[in-house]
Amino acid sequence: MQIYPAMRARMGDWKYYMVRMTMREVAREVQLASKLWEDQTLSDAIQRVLDESRVKQQIVNYLSRREDRFFASLVVAAIGGNPSWTPEVLPESMHSRAFKDTFGTLSFDEDPKYYALDGQHRLKAIQELLADPAGAPPGFEKEQITVLVVVREEQEIDDATWLQRYRRLFSSLNRYAKATDTDTNIIMDEDDIFAIVTRRLITDHPFFQAPGPQKESFRVQTKGKNLKEGAPHFISLQSLYGANRTLLMTAERRRRRGRARDEKIFLQFRPEETQIDRWYEELSGLWDALLEAVPDLRGEPTMMRHHTLPDPNPDGLRDHLLFWPIGQQLFANLSRSLLDNAGLDNAAPVERLAETLRPLASAPWDLHGAPWRYLLVVAKAADEATWRMRSEDRKLALDVAERLLRWIVGLDALTGTDIDRLRLDWRDALIVNPERAEGLPRPDDLWPAVEAARERIVAGDSP
Repeated sequence: MQIYPAMRARMGDWKYYMVRMTMREVAREVQLASKLWEDQTLSDAIQRVLDESRVKQQIVNYLSRREDRFFASLVVAAIGGNPSWTPEVLPESMHSRAFKDTFGTLSFDEDPKYYALDGQHRLKAIQELLADPAGAPPGFEKEQITVLVVVREEQEIDDATWLQRYRRLFSSLNRYAKATDTDTNIIMDEDDIFAIVTRRLITDHPFFQAPGPQKESFRVQTKGKNLKEGAPHFISLQSLYGANRTLLMTAERRRRRGRARDEKIFLQFRPEETQIDRWYEELSGLWDALLEAVPDLRGEPTMMRHHTLPDPNPDGLRDHLLFWPIGQQLFANLSRSLLDNAGLDNAAPVERLAETLRPLASAPWDLHGAPWRYLLVVAKAADEATWRMRSEDRKLALDVAERLLRWIVGLDALTGTDIDRLRLDWRDALIVNPERAEGLPRPDDLWPAVEAARERIVAGDSP
């Protein structure tokens, strides 16, 4: 017989019980569907969502290395065992509707079979950890977790009907569960060093911090990655986080943590405070250098992000690539490559970092000029009066864009044949309306401006 102190609850037509189990009990008693059923329909449905690599590389590491480990409740189905519920006799002072039939004992005449409806990865990680006692934290097997037990109380209903109900419950638990969004993860994560230093950059760095309590004056948009034309923000939180990851990952750090598995494990565990402080100081210095090297970054965002420019343009509106998410990631990639190419450590003096990054100031960033017109921005109509950011084959366009920039700023020294290949790939990637009006710039007319930008940067001329 199994007996558990429990709370009883109800939702819809399901009755369920909240019980407490030790990790050892969970590992021993609760199983995956593949261990219980010959009916592969249910087993396969559960196994398809079980990611073994995630269990071993992430969750087991989390349980074994984090003192503040914590899991939400597992949801399990109890098969068989003839369950019964016995309400606890409460003191007279607790005789109210809130307590009636809430606390009691859940018992099984025979040992039931449990399988996980929700929490398969957590269950598997507990089992994996306890299968290797040397890797488990001391006393882990006695730690406790809450388990929501869904029982088959109506024993007279046939097995097929109950299996169908459990399958539907499994589907509902997994289909309607929603992970937290990316912005929330960056704002809340206390282990991911990139999230930690990104938040600190926003609160402490003079360029990023809010100048006052007015949210609209904040330089970083904290909801959503895309930025709208005329928006007051310089960058979105997601783009800043992505750029910071790129900027901080020196060649040596990429060598040590270049594999996706190593990086995931690294981001699961909060580093020592001294490392966080050091990385923040590096990041702060990198942004100081970027802002010194490329003055355009200090431009007023409301003026720098307009795809369709008026003619005449008395206010001096611009469509600047560095004020759009795709340009900001390209910019981060180039910055990191320039620093690596120069053999500079992130902790180098700001003046040296800025001098190395200065070619970026001379790069062409005007989206309506060469080489971005028709590559990254495309006309909505043949008269080219209105424009939009390209969505078709965007990855191809960005690959060409990064190759172009690497050559323009002097990172890649191409041969004549290589340059011809690059120009051809750029030309093939353009989206030009075949019915465009006469007198508008032709794609081939733009290339000399690309070569001129390259020559200017190589010669060390200021923009």
